[in-house]
Amino acid sequence: MPCAPWKPSVAIATRVLELYQTTHIRCPQLAIQSFVKSLCDLHGVPYRPYLRQQFSTAYDIYLEIHRQTDCLVNSALGRNTPNWRLKHTCPACMYRLEGEDELIFSMLFNMDGNDSLKRVLKRLKTDGSEEKPTAGPSIEQDDSRDGGEDYFLRRERVDRWGDPSNPCSGRWKNMINDVTSKMWGIFDETGIFLALCRHGFALVVADMVRSGELSKYPLAVVEVLLDTFGLKLGGCYDIGCHFESTLKNSELGDKARTNRFKSLVGSFHGHAHNRLCQLSFLTTYVEGLGLEDLEGCEWYFSRSNALAKSVRYASKFHRRQEITTFMKQIDDLEVYANLSKFLCDNYRQALKILQTEPALKHRMQEEGFEDYDTFHVWLEEEKEYLLGLDAGLPKRRELTLEMEYLQKLVNLEGSQKCVTAIRAAERAAQADGADYSPAPISNVARRHAIEQRNRDIELVEDLEQKLGVETRWTSNSPQWTATDAALKKHKYLDALDEIEQIILARLFEMTKVHQSGTSYKMRSHIAKALQARSKAIRNAIDRYNKVTLSMEPPMPTLDWDQVVNYGFLGDFDLLRDTTDSISSRPWTRRSYRLAMDSYFKILRAREEIQCLNIEIKCIVTWIDNEDRFLRKKEEELKETDPLLAVQVTQYRQQRGRSDLYHMHRF
Repeated sequence: MPCAPWKPSVAIATRVLELYQTTHIRCPQLAIQSFVKSLCDLHGVPYRPYLRQQFSTAYDIYLEIHRQTDCLVNSALGRNTPNWRLKHTCPACMYRLEGEDELIFSMLFNMDGNDSLKRVLKRLKTDGSEEKPTAGPSIEQDDSRDGGEDYFLRRERVDRWGDPSNPCSGRWKNMINDVTSKMWGIFDETGIFLALCRHGFALVVADMVRSGELSKYPLAVVEVLLDTFGLKLGGCYDIGCHFESTLKNSELGDKARTNRFKSLVGSFHGHAHNRLCQLSFLTTYVEGLGLEDLEGCEWYFSRSNALAKSVRYASKFHRRQEITTFMKQIDDLEVYANLSKFLCDNYRQALKILQTEPALKHRMQEEGFEDYDTFHVWLEEEKEYLLGLDAGLPKRRELTLEMEYLQKLVNLEGSQKCVTAIRAAERAAQADGADYSPAPISNVARRHAIEQRNRDIELVEDLEQKLGVETRWTSNSPQWTATDAALKKHKYLDALDEIEQIILARLFEMTKVHQSGTSYKMRSHIAKALQARSKAIRNAIDRYNKVTLSMEPPMPTLDWDQVVNYGFLGDFDLLRDTTDSISSRPWTRRSYRLAMDSYFKILRAREEIQCLNIEIKCIVTWIDNEDRFLRKKEEELKETDPLLAVQVTQYRQQRGRSDLYHMHRF
């Protein structure tokens, strides 16, 4: 492969370029420079920087030949229509059979942003004054080549959904302004926003340009997928709860509603959301999701992050070419090759979960109920209760007139003491014998104290008239004692309501941490999310403890260590003291919640098997039909274009080399 268009003096063997492409995909950290240095070592020559540029030029030509050959093959196969790749990427998701059962979701996908594949914008070093230097203008050369093929969304299509405000910007670290603002001055592309089907095939990708993970990126992705696939899509996003609101309020809202689009939250990130959000969006409780965790982007990014070294200082074209080549090869060599393993592993997992159903029934009998519908009732009760907490319920208790009267008497007592203290200080100053001339500040303080006392007297007299009190209460009055006890209890119950509201939802989130089978990484992720919201919990605990000390007898106090170590609602003995206590409700008990989780896992396992029975049939049929179709095209092209027929044969062999393993696994 020549390294220059005219009179080349250096050429790179095609097999060497093919070796680099294959090795680079398997080990993305291996950049061109390292590979060229290895070649120099093998040939016993010193490395020169221009050798890297020559190899890069030859590699670009090599990849361009591959692209043009693929275009010819796709044209010969009738696969050159717009969005053909997107519509046929995954045979399990997109291949349809006559008479197959209809599922709740026609396709599931997950999307997420990642800032590892940033690209530095080449600029002059400095601009502006010496006191305030700024980044200079761009010095990048114009390049008409794209490199993204049909994987990347056009920037114009993404920008039309741009919105300067984002309600979720404070929740995720890659969206915080103080992070992204620093990147905008250095990087042009600050990452990628990727969408995968549930089996891991890349659908579309968008460049995040001088910004964090803004709402315009998922909106643009959803628009493309709705236009391409239509009805009953389920899309998972880290902040799918907020994204649902964003989607409804956007111009895309009507189309999403018409096509019954459902916003979801993956099982990994979902357990760091509050409990009310989990009940609506978490994969465990959404009908039709099966056992899918919708966290494929995390696996994908763990692989693609290794490309960072190759793309950080690349041109815009070379960055996109690197990412696109990586995605194509991963789809063919990793995702498709492991497709049958993915489905069979899910099938085994679902069968294993279904084997726990007898144990669940036995546990239900021991607890005194046998109807599965009870779990759905409990879930709705929990949701209604948390909605009530979110709206400020249980309803705040109103002060009685007697309690209000007592509070005003206490206020009057305090203001009267203040006036008395000021006058006593004045008399003491006059008694010293010196000429007494009160300062203006003292006059103001005395006047304010007297005005406050007079206001308190008016309020007390008004309540005495309403209550018909003939003799003003004193601290020795039996009415004072009884009402004081009631007022303290009122404040205590209010403090309990507040701490219950804040801690209860967090406690349900923490139950995932204490469940068996939860990985260390998941535990750490949930704990970190809870810690970020711990200030409100600490403040609620402090206010509660202050009230408990005034009770007679004093109620048990709480500390932070107790709260973080509680695993279930039953551990909060203090909640049993509230008049609106929920501890008596069955769904708050540890054993009942474990049974409820087991039940919904069994439900999802049944859905998974139903889905897998359809997907496996689709793949088996697709493998057979695809092989027949390609062999037929080969025979036709042998007569008209033998060279193209060879390329079709290689295309069939590349896609079909895993088919035997698929059939064996099934």
